[in-house]
Amino acid sequence: MLNEVKITDNSRIKEFHFPFGQIYFGGYVIYKGKYYHMDNIQEVFQEEGFFENHLNDLIGEFVFIKAVQNELFAIVDRKRSIPLFYYKEGSRWIVTDKISLQKDKPLHQTAAKEFLITGFTANEKTLYEGVYQIEAGSYIRIHEEGKVDKQEYYQFYHHPVNKDIEEFSEELKTVLLAVFEDLIKRLINKAPILPLSGGYDSRIIALLLKEYGIEDISSFTYGKRENKEALVSKDIANRLGLKWDFIEYKKEDWHRWYHSQEWKDYVNFAVNGSSMAHLQDWPAVREILAKQDKDYVFIPGHSGDFVAGSHLAYEITMDREFTLDDVIQFSLQKHHKLWEMDRGIHQSGEDVLAEIRRSFGDLPYETNEQASALFEYWDWRERQAKFIINSVRVYEFYQKSWEIPLWDDRLMEFFKTVPVELRFKKFLYDYTLHQMYPDYFPKPEKPAAVKAVSLKEKYGILYKPAKKLYNQKKLFERYYTEPMEWYGIYKSYPDYLKALSFKYDRIKYKQPYNINSFLAKDYIQSLEGDSI
Repeated sequence: MLNEVKITDNSRIKEFHFPFGQIYFGGYVIYKGKYYHMDNIQEVFQEEGFFENHLNDLIGEFVFIKAVQNELFAIVDRKRSIPLFYYKEGSRWIVTDKISLQKDKPLHQTAAKEFLITGFTANEKTLYEGVYQIEAGSYIRIHEEGKVDKQEYYQFYHHPVNKDIEEFSEELKTVLLAVFEDLIKRLINKAPILPLSGGYDSRIIALLLKEYGIEDISSFTYGKRENKEALVSKDIANRLGLKWDFIEYKKEDWHRWYHSQEWKDYVNFAVNGSSMAHLQDWPAVREILAKQDKDYVFIPGHSGDFVAGSHLAYEITMDREFTLDDVIQFSLQKHHKLWEMDRGIHQSGEDVLAEIRRSFGDLPYETNEQASALFEYWDWRERQAKFIINSVRVYEFYQKSWEIPLWDDRLMEFFKTVPVELRFKKFLYDYTLHQMYPDYFPKPEKPAAVKAVSLKEKYGILYKPAKKLYNQKKLFERYYTEPMEWYGIYKSYPDYLKALSFKYDRIKYKQPYNINSFLAKDYIQSLEGDSI
């Protein structure tokens, strides 16, 4: 058997030849305080087993493949920032960075369901039978006889320690400063540009870049003219002295953009059989680079809010005993909602539920610390490391680099030590930002440990019919009210209404949640022969 490595993007993943075999590397790592990248990474490869021996000591966004005597060893980083895939071709295994359309392989029906209701495929599956992905914080070893061993070397699962908020806050400040001190080294001779929203993440990135002496910072936002987020973004840019650009989105533009060959090419580039391409800032990036094609480095705020605890519902922080089904239900409510399945996911998606259970492994879940940790573990391994990270593909599509400092490994490690009461509503994060820059971040109030009365409890038997009417009203209105105007991907309002439900594999899907619902539907239908 002769296994093979197929790399399509030689600008991002470089091949090195050594007496013991071939090495493929992309990205960067920091080891013992030293920054290694494509131009000096050969220094560490002099130690043949460097990555295997020091994997848990490395910081960075990277991919590593070693091909030695017909054995393959392939690693992705803790965020799966550079995806890798593997599949069998005849009697040999192929490891690759790109799987594109696999017309000779049938769709994996469970994966297709997951894609429709989450925008990505769970565990090691892709949309295609027999094609697999290496998951975040994991590696595979393919032996000469064809056996594949999979190993998770990192878990974003919390193990809180006992410190007061001032100690945690000082430590978080120290970590943030260390992350940005290293980031500055990677920005030499580059032009940083920030997708600037009205939120905290892009704001702290701008402030820390300026603190470390970067003055020439560009920023942009987009949407309907005078939308609320754009107004906040412009105000922040003015206060911080950033160059600011606004890209207007109009319905008629969306229809033209969405049905262009450029969009189809981008989707083919980005989906990679595992995660939907992001629509949000694609036209903005395209427009910015058409105006001025500088050596930009895009620096979005992913995934600072998640790492800090913003996805936690109050109910999962309560001091009570939890079951595995409780944690599954929290995940379903938060992440499996792009479409409602006819008869519900518990009847129409039992295979999807089984995949959630499988991804949980043997991690504990009984206490609020454990339940919240398991919930965030799944979120990290699945949604963040597949769907959210995929937003950087738009920069790669236009051959630009990116940085995600708020998702640095050191921040992940720090927040693993923080108790759930300080992660809830990202209280510690917001508190620390206020301590660092009180003029830009208000002091947060600690969330009250009181359960709010839900609408379901408030309205009783009237809740379900009232919610149904409200959701229908919202669906019918948003074609005209969406501040990003992106429902203009459908040429007319009647066309939009026709897209509000569909059937796939004998299951009816209805109640689309947001724009990604339509993108996932259109993509899956395109694989069945219908054009987007």
